[in-house]
Amino acid sequence: MEQHEANEFLEQADIFYDQKNYDGALDYYKKAMIYIKDSKNKSEEADLFLKLGNLYSDMKDFDKAEDYYKKSLNIYSAQKDLIGQGYSRTGLGIIHEKYGDHDEARGHYNKALKYFRKAKDDEREGIVISLIASTYESQGAWEDALIEYKRSFQKFEKLQNHGRTDKYTDITQRVQEKRSQYKISHQEIALALIYLLGLIVAEVMVANYNLQVGLALDAIILFALLVNSSIHSSYNFSILLRSMMALPIIRIIGLSIPLMQIQPLYWFPIISIPLFAASFTIMRAQRLSRKNVGLIWGNLPVQLLIALTGVFLGTLEYLILQPKPLIATYNLENLLFASVILIISTGLAEEILFRGIIQKNAENVLGAFYGLLYTAFLFTALHIGWNSIYDLIFVFAVAMFYGYVFQKTKSIFGITLSHGISNTFLFLIIPFYASWIYSLIPWL
Repeated sequence: MEQHEANEFLEQADIFYDQKNYDGALDYYKKAMIYIKDSKNKSEEADLFLKLGNLYSDMKDFDKAEDYYKKSLNIYSAQKDLIGQGYSRTGLGIIHEKYGDHDEARGHYNKALKYFRKAKDDEREGIVISLIASTYESQGAWEDALIEYKRSFQKFEKLQNHGRTDKYTDITQRVQEKRSQYKISHQEIALALIYLLGLIVAEVMVANYNLQVGLALDAIILFALLVNSSIHSSYNFSILLRSMMALPIIRIIGLSIPLMQIQPLYWFPIISIPLFAASFTIMRAQRLSRKNVGLIWGNLPVQLLIALTGVFLGTLEYLILQPKPLIATYNLENLLFASVILIISTGLAEEILFRGIIQKNAENVLGAFYGLLYTAFLFTALHIGWNSIYDLIFVFAVAMFYGYVFQKTKSIFGITLSHGISNTFLFLIIPFYASWIYSLIPWL
């Protein structure tokens, strides 16, 4: 009897809700709540909390809406209800968007996405992807917004939902128009160039003149980036500056560690620790998912072809730098062990930060081409210590290539392997075959 009355109250509340009679709906939901709590049916209680969250959201009482979404989420989580958790997280994301907290909203949407994906609810997954896109659009992060709207379009295209595909085609065109109308200010261009020049000067000082002065310059750049990123009105420019803070931090930490008593091979994993830490911190702060920074497999045949470019690139860079090998004895055990270190410490660590984070942020400010160009210059600046103009030209070309590949594939898998394989040939393989290579090209 009580269950029957609860169902009647819920049906009437739903009717009022559909009619936008929110007060009437609220009254009947509360009546239903009395019976549902007495029945101790947690699933129904969570469903009702979710409905109350939706209702209060429409009534613009966002504090109560958030409270009910959290209550529903707690119950759904305890019951391992993936769909319920997805809906609750989506509701919390919408509330944070109403507050203007787009990063927090995106965090909830990304969690909702995981639940719907596990539950194989493709339609809801597509909707949540579009909500993620809307957070980027609201922040003026046009490149990210376009990427996510395209993902949503592709999801509904597979589902043959023509209404949704038409909708996201129109939205994409609108965002592209907004992107074309956006103009970076002269002040932002000047600041970006000043920071690039500052990093170059600091690297030159460290490599050739005075280590202490170089470190002091890095500290000044770090402080300036912190201040500018905190007070700048543009969201996109602020997060670009914030992500660039990792560069002077890496150099300061790297030069502060006493490496002289450590074998050169182990310098790489030690220096990669602040790289990974910086990338993880930035990803958390910007609410970036693995997919956002390119941590996906992508098209495996294409990615493996990209990886193979590392053989050519490593050989070519050896002809420029001619470094000593990082392993004393050339055998399979040493080669495999050292290769893994280089792939993780140089390939993965540097590609996440430079391509997955900094380039992505630079593209939102400067556009696809100039964002790629700016990131390539930053990457090249950190190789000044090799004291070779030819190597700087080589590194810049490689950075442009890796950045272009990331733009087209949205994956760092292939370029990470290429980067790691390149260093493997540069530091581990070619030094032991140098005389044979030079015999093939005697004019070098």
